[in-house]
Formats: sequence, C-alpha cells, structure tokens
Amino acid sequence: MGDLSEHFNHKDFKCHCPECRGEEFKIHLGLVGALEMIAEHFKKPVRVISGYWCDAYNDKLKKEKVSWHVKGKAAHFAIDGVPLAELFLFAETIPEINGVGLYLKEGFIHVDTRPQEKRDIFIKDGERYIPATPEKRKLYGIGS
Repeated sequence: MGDLSEHFNHKDFKCHCPECRGEEFKIHLGLVGALEMIAEHFKKPVRVISGYWCDAYNDKLKKEKVSWHVKGKAAHFAIDGVPLAELFLFAETIPEINGVGLYLKEGFIHVDTRPQEKRDIFIKDGERYIPATPEKRKLYGIGS
C-alpha cells in the first residue's frame, strides 16, 4: 500500500530532475484517484513514468510555463501488456481527467486534471501535438 493511495506512493510522482533531485513534490489527489481507477479497471499496476515537474525541469524541457505537470495535475503512465490505445480510450471516460494525450513513439499516455472548460484530447506526432479529431483517431487506432 502506498502513502497516497492503495497503489501509489509520493515517490511515484516526484520530479526526477538533477536540479531539485526529487525534493520538490506536488500532486493533485484527484489525479491519484483517476490513476487508481485505471489500475482497478485493468487489474494491473500503473507505471508512472513522469508526474510532477519542478520549474527548472519544465524550463529544461522547453515546455509551456503553464504546465499541468508543474501544478502537480498531470502524469505520464503506461501499463505493461496493455495497448496504449486501450489506455487512452479508458482514460477519456474518467470524469476527473480532462486532458488525455497519446504518445505512441514514447510509449505512454498523458493524463491531467485540468478544468473541464480547458478539456484537450490530443496525439503527439513527432514534435507536434495534434487534436484527436475523428479522422486522426481512426488513423492512430483510437476510434472508428
């Protein structure tokens, strides 16, 4: 049992950069709850690849200043043996998750608990982030 929930520990979400050495940590418990729902649905452990990012790490990655990772409201994850398309489609059904991204090349799913009015469902294709339109969903195997 983790210290945040049944399956998650704060260490799963801490920043992995050399600048803060994981001493900085912030996590939205709604995100943890959503990941618990995913673990329960697939009956397998969720592997958190990336959670919280400190400002220095976010800058190093050249990401937007307003990052859901910096706010502790985003995670990248995968589940061994479960196709990314299945994870993506299930993540979309969880009410707390308003940001879902498919990172095929990198091998993970992005989820975040941004406000509903900022909902964003996307696909990372190379260096581009593209909206998950019906045409793109069909192309990437995440919809009909």
